[in-house]
Amino acid sequence: MVKNMKLKFLLIRAMLASLYIVLIFVGVFFNYNLKPSVPEEYSEDINKKLATLVDSKGHFLVYNRKKYEAWVDLDFMKRRNKYRDLKYVLNQRFSDKELEEKKYIKWGFYDTYKEAVDDLGYLKRFSNIHTINDRIYNDLFSYSQLIGKIDKTEYGIEPYLYENNILQGKEKIKLSLDTNLQKFLYDSLNEVVKERQADGAVAIIMETKTGKIKASVSLYPWNMGYMGYIEPGSTLKPMLYAIALDEQIIRIDDVYTSDYAYYPVPGINFKVTESVHYGYGDLTIKEALIRSSNVIIAKVINESLKEFSNEWLYNEILKMGFGEKTGIEFKGEINGIFQSPYDWYPITPYQIAMGQGLGTTPIQLVTAFNAIVNDGYIVKPSFLQDKEIEKRLIFTPQSSKILKEWMSYITISGTARLAYKEGLIIGGKTGTAQKAIKGEGYTDEDYYSLFAGFYPVSNPKYTIALIVDSPKDEYYGGEVAAPIVTKIFYEYEKSLGENFEYTDTLYKNIIPEFKNYRLEEAYNILMNFGYKENKIIIHGNGEKIIKQFPNSGKTINTEEYIELFTE
Repeated sequence: MVKNMKLKFLLIRAMLASLYIVLIFVGVFFNYNLKPSVPEEYSEDINKKLATLVDSKGHFLVYNRKKYEAWVDLDFMKRRNKYRDLKYVLNQRFSDKELEEKKYIKWGFYDTYKEAVDDLGYLKRFSNIHTINDRIYNDLFSYSQLIGKIDKTEYGIEPYLYENNILQGKEKIKLSLDTNLQKFLYDSLNEVVKERQADGAVAIIMETKTGKIKASVSLYPWNMGYMGYIEPGSTLKPMLYAIALDEQIIRIDDVYTSDYAYYPVPGINFKVTESVHYGYGDLTIKEALIRSSNVIIAKVINESLKEFSNEWLYNEILKMGFGEKTGIEFKGEINGIFQSPYDWYPITPYQIAMGQGLGTTPIQLVTAFNAIVNDGYIVKPSFLQDKEIEKRLIFTPQSSKILKEWMSYITISGTARLAYKEGLIIGGKTGTAQKAIKGEGYTDEDYYSLFAGFYPVSNPKYTIALIVDSPKDEYYGGEVAAPIVTKIFYEYEKSLGENFEYTDTLYKNIIPEFKNYRLEEAYNILMNFGYKENKIIIHGNGEKIIKQFPNSGKTINTEEYIELFTE
């Protein structure tokens, strides 16, 4: 009897277990959940494997913080016949239409689990509280436009990294950005926009040798650095001269005449003019670059086209990266505009000579200009600190060296004289680009003020492209854009304290240390201090200074001699 009872008990338990298994199978098969769930895409913590982002010095730009999402499972509620009873509660946050269209609704987003439970109340039994890692962003200094946000912006570094599976499976990713430099750039651009009542400003600072982006600020509703374009104006001239030197179309000792007006295309009333109403007269190529002669660069292009075709010129400019994405880790980067040579008019090459008829993004401009500064190598720009450097030679090192030297004079005696600061010399090229109005052509009222530069001139560490949009009153690149660049690097270097390459003594009428300076650089610094030529004594025939007298630290006295000894 007892045995039969035990047997029946075991049989009943086995049947119940089998029934339970069948019910589970049916529930799974027909998606008849036995407990509330969340949408399939939220069934796992999608953020838990996303890396934090830090700048080059380890400062957090984006990090994860544990938070909670509450999802109400409407299907589960309906299967429990509670939907009608609780619909008035649901209607407090959702319309009937929203409830009809969805199987799940997100009830809220909370810092703690308890907050989620308290907010759900009776809905808790029909809900699932989902743990997530919320992304916290550093929104200072224009970082929000640069970094972007996953699922919230269609542009930026983070969306690019996410879509290319770079964020996933890593603890931390180090970006190349320097927050200190970003701050100085942001503050300086805001100041000039306010002072000049400009429509906006944008700038990108690149590490010369590596192509790593150290700072990038855009004062527009969108990120102009990668998603907008401008005409480069005269900042394109150094690259055009580099092409001409490499092809031996010009030599460094060539002399051209700068008339006020030049008509490059016979039979067409199109003229290239200088910014001064009388022309500059006879100039060497170096002087033409320093004074930013439109006429002479147009004549050089004319010489080029006697030997080469429009297709050749197009391909030479294309090699610099204009008209196509750089491939930097930024979702939303555009190509810019560079028409096929088959669509050119006879005057197009001469418009290009002046930096017109070509739409470049600021990232394209700084990348192309950097090739001259970097001994002829164009480097693929990147935000990833540890990414392998990709570079290729597009200009000869000889031409690059010549142009880099010429551009070091632009802030001393050229178009960027207002950017000169004793002891801190930047090199570069100014630009002033007329703004084009669709259907009307170029306006004489609105301009972009540009400066493409590098610092320090003796051994460039940084390359920059900076644009101010429609400044009021003065608008030339040498008046508006270039002085900002000097200020940015001065403030940044000063913040580094003892590492300041040109120490504060230079600003207190103290003789600087000239050892390892180029002779021409030291000579021009002394001239700007007020020394006369007959007071500067040069010993030796070398280019680099190895010794000086008086030594650095002495008070400047321009009535006394100063001696510079070269190799």
